[in-house]
Amino acid sequence: MLKDSLQNKNTYWILGIVAALILLGIILVAMPGRETPPARRPLDPEVSEIKEEPTISVFRHATGKTEHMPLEKYLEGVVAAEIGPKFPAEALKAQAIVARSMTMAKIVRGGVKNVHNTDTCDLPEHFQAYDLEKVTPEISKAVQDTRGQVLLHKGKFAYLLFHSYAGPKTADLRESFPELVEIADSYIKVVDSPGAKYAPDDVKQWEASIPRGELQNIFGAGADLSAIKITKKGPSGRAIDITAGKSAVKGYDLRSRLGAQRLKSTLISSIAVQGNNVVFTGQGWGHGCGMAQWGAYAMAEDGKTARQIVSYYFPNTDFHKAWK
Repeated sequence: MLKDSLQNKNTYWILGIVAALILLGIILVAMPGRETPPARRPLDPEVSEIKEEPTISVFRHATGKTEHMPLEKYLEGVVAAEIGPKFPAEALKAQAIVARSMTMAKIVRGGVKNVHNTDTCDLPEHFQAYDLEKVTPEISKAVQDTRGQVLLHKGKFAYLLFHSYAGPKTADLRESFPELVEIADSYIKVVDSPGAKYAPDDVKQWEASIPRGELQNIFGAGADLSAIKITKKGPSGRAIDITAGKSAVKGYDLRSRLGAQRLKSTLISSIAVQGNNVVFTGQGWGHGCGMAQWGAYAMAEDGKTARQIVSYYFPNTDFHKAWK
Protein backbone atom coordinates (compact mmCIF):
# COMPACT_ATOMS: atom_id res chain seq x y z
CA MET A 1 0.00 0.00 0.00
CA LEU A 2 2.77 2.44 1.00
CA LYS A 3 4.72 1.58 -2.18
CA ASP A 4 1.68 2.21 -4.38
CA SER A 5 1.03 5.51 -2.63
CA LEU A 6 4.59 6.69 -3.24
CA GLN A 7 4.41 5.68 -6.92
CA ASN A 8 1.18 7.63 -7.32
CA LYS A 9 2.73 10.70 -5.71
CA ASN A 10 5.77 10.45 -8.01
CA THR A 11 3.48 10.17 -11.00
CA TYR A 12 1.54 13.26 -9.92
CA TRP A 13 4.81 15.18 -9.41
CA ILE A 14 6.05 14.26 -12.91
CA LEU A 15 2.71 15.18 -14.49
CA GLY A 16 2.72 18.46 -12.61
CA ILE A 17 6.21 19.35 -13.79
CA VAL A 18 5.32 18.51 -17.41
CA ALA A 19 2.17 20.61 -17.20
CA ALA A 20 4.12 23.52 -15.72
CA LEU A 21 6.71 23.38 -18.51
CA ILE A 22 3.99 23.35 -21.16
CA LEU A 23 2.27 26.31 -19.51
CA LEU A 24 5.60 28.22 -19.31
CA GLY A 25 6.17 27.62 -23.02
CA ILE A 26 2.72 28.97 -23.87
CA ILE A 27 3.32 32.07 -21.74
CA LEU A 28 6.72 32.77 -23.32
CA VAL A 29 5.34 32.45 -26.85
CA ALA A 30 2.47 34.78 -26.00
CA MET A 31 4.69 37.44 -24.40
CA PRO A 32 4.68 40.83 -26.19
CA GLY A 33 7.61 41.32 -28.54
CA ARG A 34 8.12 37.61 -29.20
CA GLU A 35 7.40 36.67 -32.78
CA THR A 36 7.09 33.26 -34.34
CA PRO A 37 9.94 32.83 -36.87
CA PRO A 38 8.61 33.09 -40.42
CA ALA A 39 8.26 29.87 -42.36
CA ARG A 40 11.23 29.31 -44.65
CA ARG A 41 10.36 30.03 -48.26
CA PRO A 42 10.93 27.24 -50.77
CA LEU A 43 14.11 27.59 -52.79
CA ASP A 44 13.97 28.38 -56.48
CA PRO A 45 15.87 25.95 -58.71
CA GLU A 46 18.48 28.67 -59.39
CA VAL A 47 19.45 28.26 -55.73
CA SER A 48 18.52 24.65 -54.90
CA GLU A 49 20.39 23.18 -57.86
CA ILE A 50 23.72 24.60 -56.64
CA LYS A 51 25.35 21.86 -54.58
CA GLU A 52 28.91 23.18 -54.36
CA GLU A 53 30.95 26.34 -54.85
CA PRO A 54 30.82 27.37 -58.52
CA THR A 55 33.85 27.95 -60.69
CA ILE A 56 33.29 31.10 -62.74
CA SER A 57 34.80 32.84 -65.75
CA VAL A 58 36.19 36.37 -65.33
CA PHE A 59 37.08 38.65 -68.26
CA ARG A 60 40.18 40.78 -67.52
CA HIS A 61 40.04 44.09 -69.37
CA ALA A 62 43.76 44.83 -69.05
CA THR A 63 44.79 41.65 -70.84
CA GLY A 64 41.67 40.81 -72.83
CA LYS A 65 41.89 37.28 -71.45
CA THR A 66 39.41 35.11 -69.58
CA GLU A 67 40.37 33.53 -66.27
CA HIS A 68 38.55 30.73 -64.47
CA MET A 69 38.51 30.58 -60.66
CA PRO A 70 36.43 29.46 -57.66
CA LEU A 71 33.79 32.04 -56.83
CA GLU A 72 35.14 32.62 -53.30
CA LYS A 73 38.59 33.46 -54.70
CA TYR A 74 36.95 35.93 -57.09
CA LEU A 75 35.12 37.52 -54.14
CA GLU A 76 38.39 38.22 -52.35
CA GLY A 77 39.42 40.37 -55.30
CA VAL A 78 36.02 42.09 -55.34
CA VAL A 79 36.07 42.98 -51.63
CA ALA A 80 39.67 44.19 -51.99
CA ALA A 81 38.85 46.46 -54.93
CA GLU A 82 35.45 47.67 -53.73
CA ILE A 83 36.06 48.39 -50.04
CA GLY A 84 39.66 47.64 -49.05
CA PRO A 85 41.12 46.25 -45.81
CA LYS A 86 40.83 49.32 -43.55
CA PHE A 87 37.17 48.74 -42.70
CA PRO A 88 36.11 46.88 -39.52
CA ALA A 89 35.84 43.09 -39.81
CA GLU A 90 32.03 43.03 -39.70
CA ALA A 91 31.83 45.62 -42.48
CA LEU A 92 34.18 43.51 -44.59
CA LYS A 93 31.98 40.48 -43.96
CA ALA A 94 28.88 42.46 -44.90
CA GLN A 95 30.56 43.49 -48.16
CA ALA A 96 31.41 39.85 -48.87
CA ILE A 97 27.80 38.73 -48.33
CA VAL A 98 26.41 41.51 -50.51
CA ALA A 99 28.95 40.97 -53.31
CA ARG A 100 28.40 37.19 -53.24
CA SER A 101 24.63 37.62 -53.48
CA MET A 102 24.86 40.14 -56.30
CA THR A 103 27.39 38.04 -58.18
CA MET A 104 25.12 35.01 -58.13
CA ALA A 105 22.03 37.05 -58.99
CA LYS A 106 23.78 38.54 -62.03
CA ILE A 107 25.33 35.26 -63.16
CA VAL A 108 21.97 33.42 -63.19
CA ARG A 109 20.66 36.28 -65.34
CA GLY A 110 23.45 35.79 -67.87
CA GLY A 111 26.37 37.65 -66.32
CA VAL A 112 28.26 39.55 -69.02
CA LYS A 113 27.97 36.84 -71.66
CA ASN A 114 26.44 39.34 -74.10
CA VAL A 115 29.51 41.56 -73.73
CA HIS A 116 32.47 39.25 -73.02
CA ASN A 117 30.95 35.76 -73.16
CA THR A 118 31.90 35.28 -69.49
CA ASP A 119 30.15 35.15 -66.13
CA THR A 120 31.83 38.29 -64.77
CA CYS A 121 34.45 40.91 -65.56
CA ASP A 122 36.61 43.36 -63.60
CA LEU A 123 35.01 46.59 -64.83
CA PRO A 124 32.67 48.24 -62.29
CA GLU A 125 30.49 49.69 -65.05
CA HIS A 126 29.80 46.17 -66.32
CA PHE A 127 29.85 44.11 -63.13
CA GLN A 128 32.12 44.84 -60.12
CA ALA A 129 35.64 46.03 -59.49
CA TYR A 130 38.17 43.23 -58.97
CA ASP A 131 41.82 43.33 -57.92
CA LEU A 132 43.39 40.19 -56.50
CA GLU A 133 46.69 42.01 -55.87
CA LYS A 134 45.03 44.14 -53.16
CA VAL A 135 43.80 41.16 -51.13
CA THR A 136 45.00 41.13 -47.51
CA PRO A 137 44.68 38.51 -44.75
CA GLU A 138 41.81 40.54 -43.26
CA ILE A 139 39.91 40.42 -46.54
CA SER A 140 40.56 36.71 -47.03
CA LYS A 141 39.27 36.01 -43.53
CA ALA A 142 36.10 38.04 -44.10
CA VAL A 143 35.34 36.04 -47.22
CA GLN A 144 36.18 32.73 -45.53
CA ASP A 145 34.08 33.56 -42.45
CA THR A 146 31.03 34.18 -44.64
CA ARG A 147 31.69 31.38 -47.12
CA GLY A 148 28.57 30.54 -49.12
CA GLN A 149 26.39 33.07 -47.28
CA VAL A 150 23.91 34.92 -49.48
CA LEU A 151 20.63 36.78 -49.20
CA LEU A 152 17.53 35.49 -50.96
CA HIS A 153 14.17 36.97 -51.84
CA LYS A 154 11.30 34.58 -52.50
CA GLY A 155 13.81 31.75 -52.78
CA LYS A 156 15.94 33.47 -55.44
CA PHE A 157 19.31 35.20 -55.19
CA ALA A 158 18.69 38.81 -54.15
CA TYR A 159 20.01 41.37 -56.63
CA LEU A 160 21.88 43.51 -54.13
CA LEU A 161 23.55 46.86 -54.72
CA PHE A 162 26.15 48.84 -52.78
CA HIS A 163 27.88 52.19 -52.93
CA SER A 164 30.37 54.31 -50.96
CA TYR A 165 28.38 56.89 -49.00
CA ALA A 166 24.66 57.61 -49.17
CA GLY A 167 24.41 60.84 -47.25
CA PRO A 168 21.52 60.84 -44.74
CA LYS A 169 19.39 58.29 -46.64
CA THR A 170 19.86 55.57 -49.21
CA ALA A 171 18.19 55.92 -52.60
CA ASP A 172 15.03 54.52 -54.07
CA LEU A 173 15.62 52.47 -57.22
CA ARG A 174 13.57 54.97 -59.21
CA GLU A 175 16.21 57.58 -58.43
CA SER A 176 19.11 55.56 -59.82
CA PHE A 177 18.09 52.27 -61.48
CA PRO A 178 14.46 52.36 -62.63
CA GLU A 179 15.16 49.33 -64.81
CA LEU A 180 15.66 47.25 -61.64
CA VAL A 181 12.36 48.16 -59.97
CA GLU A 182 10.61 44.96 -61.07
CA ILE A 183 13.54 42.87 -59.84
CA ALA A 184 14.61 44.40 -56.53
CA ASP A 185 12.03 46.95 -55.36
CA SER A 186 10.84 44.65 -52.55
CA TYR A 187 14.14 44.79 -50.68
CA ILE A 188 16.06 47.87 -51.84
CA LYS A 189 14.36 50.61 -49.88
CA VAL A 190 15.07 54.13 -48.64
CA VAL A 191 16.53 53.81 -45.13
CA ASP A 192 18.35 56.19 -42.82
CA SER A 193 22.06 55.61 -43.27
CA PRO A 194 24.84 56.38 -40.78
CA GLY A 195 28.44 57.00 -41.78
CA ALA A 196 28.86 60.78 -41.64
CA LYS A 197 31.22 60.43 -38.68
CA TYR A 198 33.66 58.28 -40.67
CA ALA A 199 33.21 59.17 -44.36
CA PRO A 200 35.92 61.32 -46.00
CA ASP A 201 35.17 65.04 -46.18
CA ASP A 202 35.21 65.05 -49.98
CA VAL A 203 32.23 62.68 -50.15
CA LYS A 204 30.28 64.21 -47.29
CA GLN A 205 30.24 67.47 -49.24
CA TRP A 206 31.47 67.97 -52.79
CA GLU A 207 31.48 70.50 -55.62
CA ALA A 208 31.71 69.90 -59.36
CA SER A 209 32.35 72.68 -61.86
CA ILE A 210 31.24 71.68 -65.36
CA PRO A 211 31.88 73.76 -68.50
CA ARG A 212 28.67 75.15 -69.99
CA GLY A 213 29.64 73.88 -73.43
CA GLU A 214 29.84 70.31 -72.16
CA LEU A 215 26.40 70.56 -70.58
CA GLN A 216 25.03 72.19 -73.74
CA ASN A 217 26.02 69.07 -75.69
CA ILE A 218 24.21 66.87 -73.17
CA PHE A 219 21.02 68.93 -72.88
CA GLY A 220 20.87 69.84 -76.55
CA ALA A 221 21.37 72.95 -78.65
CA GLY A 222 18.05 74.46 -77.58
CA ALA A 223 18.69 74.17 -73.85
CA ASP A 224 18.73 77.31 -71.72
CA LEU A 225 21.49 76.65 -69.21
CA SER A 226 20.88 79.97 -67.48
CA ALA A 227 17.65 78.37 -66.21
CA ILE A 228 19.10 75.00 -65.19
CA LYS A 229 17.41 73.54 -62.11
CA ILE A 230 16.13 70.38 -60.47
CA THR A 231 12.44 69.95 -61.23
CA LYS A 232 11.81 66.53 -59.66
CA LYS A 233 13.36 64.78 -56.68
CA GLY A 234 12.92 61.24 -55.42
CA PRO A 235 12.04 59.94 -51.94
CA SER A 236 15.61 60.35 -50.66
CA GLY A 237 15.99 63.84 -52.12
CA ARG A 238 18.04 62.84 -55.15
CA ALA A 239 17.56 64.64 -58.46
CA ILE A 240 15.41 62.68 -60.90
CA ASP A 241 14.72 65.42 -63.48
CA ILE A 242 17.07 68.32 -64.24
CA THR A 243 15.80 70.87 -66.73
CA ALA A 244 17.42 73.66 -68.72
CA GLY A 245 14.58 75.62 -70.27
CA LYS A 246 12.54 73.15 -72.31
CA SER A 247 15.25 70.48 -72.25
CA ALA A 248 15.36 67.82 -69.53
CA VAL A 249 17.83 65.11 -68.52
CA LYS A 250 17.44 62.40 -65.88
CA GLY A 251 19.76 62.89 -62.91
CA TYR A 252 21.23 59.38 -63.22
CA ASP A 253 21.80 59.90 -66.96
CA LEU A 254 23.60 63.19 -66.34
CA ARG A 255 25.85 61.53 -63.78
CA SER A 256 26.62 58.73 -66.22
CA ARG A 257 27.45 61.20 -69.00
CA LEU A 258 29.67 63.40 -66.81
CA GLY A 259 31.33 60.52 -64.98
CA ALA A 260 30.95 59.25 -61.43
CA GLN A 261 34.23 60.83 -60.35
CA ARG A 262 32.98 64.30 -61.27
CA LEU A 263 29.30 64.26 -60.34
CA LYS A 264 29.74 62.03 -57.30
CA SER A 265 26.02 61.53 -56.69
CA THR A 266 22.61 62.86 -57.64
CA LEU A 267 22.02 64.07 -54.08
CA ILE A 268 22.48 67.61 -55.38
CA SER A 269 21.86 70.52 -53.03
CA SER A 270 22.38 73.39 -55.50
CA ILE A 271 23.11 74.22 -59.15
CA ALA A 272 24.52 77.64 -59.96
CA VAL A 273 25.76 79.22 -63.20
CA GLN A 274 29.12 80.93 -62.66
CA GLY A 275 30.50 82.47 -65.83
CA ASN A 276 31.33 79.74 -68.32
CA ASN A 277 30.75 76.97 -65.80
CA VAL A 278 27.81 75.39 -64.00
CA VAL A 279 28.64 74.47 -60.41
CA PHE A 280 26.91 71.53 -58.74
CA THR A 281 27.17 70.98 -54.99
CA GLY A 282 25.96 67.90 -53.19
CA GLN A 283 26.52 65.03 -50.80
CA GLY A 284 27.44 61.36 -51.05
CA TRP A 285 29.33 59.19 -53.47
CA GLY A 286 27.70 56.58 -55.64
CA HIS A 287 24.22 55.71 -56.85
CA GLY A 288 22.93 55.51 -53.27
CA CYS A 289 20.96 52.25 -53.60
CA GLY A 290 21.36 49.36 -51.17
CA MET A 291 24.23 49.15 -48.70
CA ALA A 292 26.34 52.22 -48.02
CA GLN A 293 29.88 51.10 -47.28
CA TRP A 294 30.56 53.97 -44.88
CA GLY A 295 27.23 53.23 -43.26
CA ALA A 296 28.38 49.63 -42.79
CA TYR A 297 31.60 51.00 -41.29
CA ALA A 298 29.63 53.04 -38.74
CA MET A 299 27.33 50.15 -37.85
CA ALA A 300 30.29 47.80 -37.37
CA GLU A 301 31.97 50.35 -35.11
CA ASP A 302 28.71 50.51 -33.17
CA GLY A 303 28.91 46.77 -32.50
CA LYS A 304 26.56 45.50 -35.22
CA THR A 305 27.30 42.17 -36.89
CA ALA A 306 27.54 41.62 -40.63
CA ARG A 307 24.17 39.89 -40.56
CA GLN A 308 22.58 42.84 -38.77
CA ILE A 309 24.13 45.27 -41.23
CA VAL A 310 22.91 43.55 -44.38
CA SER A 311 19.49 42.83 -42.87
CA TYR A 312 19.12 46.54 -42.13
CA TYR A 313 20.00 47.65 -45.64
CA PHE A 314 18.07 44.84 -47.35
CA PRO A 315 14.78 44.20 -45.53
CA ASN A 316 12.49 41.39 -46.73
CA THR A 317 15.43 39.09 -47.50
CA ASP A 318 16.36 35.68 -46.08
CA PHE A 319 19.78 34.30 -45.16
CA HIS A 320 20.91 31.14 -46.90
CA LYS A 321 24.15 29.16 -47.08
CA ALA A 322 24.44 28.24 -50.73
CA TRP A 323 27.49 25.98 -50.33
CA LYS A 324 29.75 24.68 -47.57
